[in-house]
Amino acid sequence: MNSTVKKSIKFFILFSITGFFLYLAFRGNDFNLLFIELRNANYFYAFAGAFTGIIIGGIIRALRWRYFLNPLKEDIVFSSLFSSMMVGYMMNSIIPRSGEIYRPVLLAKKEKISRTSAFATILAERVFDTLSLLISFGICLFYFRSKLSSVFEEYNLEMISLITSGIVVLFILILLVIIFNLEKSEVIIEKITKKIFPEKIHMKVHYLFISLINGFLFIKYPKYYGAILFYSILLWLSYVISTYLTLLAFSIDLNLLDANLVLTMITFALSIPLPANSAGLFHLFATATLVNIYGVNQETAFGFATVNHLLGLLGLIIIGAYYFLKENISFKKAELTENSDTVSGS
Repeated sequence: MNSTVKKSIKFFILFSITGFFLYLAFRGNDFNLLFIELRNANYFYAFAGAFTGIIIGGIIRALRWRYFLNPLKEDIVFSSLFSSMMVGYMMNSIIPRSGEIYRPVLLAKKEKISRTSAFATILAERVFDTLSLLISFGICLFYFRSKLSSVFEEYNLEMISLITSGIVVLFILILLVIIFNLEKSEVIIEKITKKIFPEKIHMKVHYLFISLINGFLFIKYPKYYGAILFYSILLWLSYVISTYLTLLAFSIDLNLLDANLVLTMITFALSIPLPANSAGLFHLFATATLVNIYGVNQETAFGFATVNHLLGLLGLIIIGAYYFLKENISFKKAELTENSDTVSGS
């Protein structure tokens, strides 16, 4: 089976799953009432929410990314960071997780750094995003324990969150041990790979190991910790405000803590990679949270989910497409070619 057929099958399966979740999300709505909700929404708040999440959030994320990249190349210009990131977001919106490849490849080409190491900074970014989500969920469990327990009474949410947190913390601890004992770790990896693989593959694995570790070298620079923490908090706060403003668009009277709970549940949906920013799942999680936890009308909740998702999706695609065309990028140019890669920061 050639790669084209495999890709076609993969896309068919992903879009079928998305279609199924969209069907579940739309099922049971009174479309006459839904259209009334959409017509009566305050789109000033809706667009303000989208702007806050996409533009303000994007600026903050780009500024934070610079600190992950500093050990590879210091003070990369903001325009390179932001444009590469928005193209990556656009690609993620079309093909799940493809932006995780395009973003570091495009930046590496501009800034002449290792593509693999740049990709590893995306992994580092995801670790902090996961920590932000888990901390937010912990806050939600503290403030909304009774509400969440009544809705998810068949699940032990505390235990699930503890196990997930434990896995993330264990991963971070292993990473710290490797980075602060890099020479020993490199020798161990080299001995293992030499025994398992032929020389050519062994060299590639060794190169890959060093390149990936380079993406986490910010850990060796405590001077970056404060800035990364600050921007991580600011980033999550921008998403909370974005959610809050979109709730206001539909006259859903909730506070920022409530908006944080809605955002947290939506983010769990977005962690499952499906086309069109997890369409369907996004709608299901957002609607279920508002209806089951806050008693919001079904059509009002679904109207919020639809507008929130659609503006976010269109915003990411339009801005990403702008930079895609502005920088004369083609899909062929953006292919990841490891042979031309150079290890930076090792």
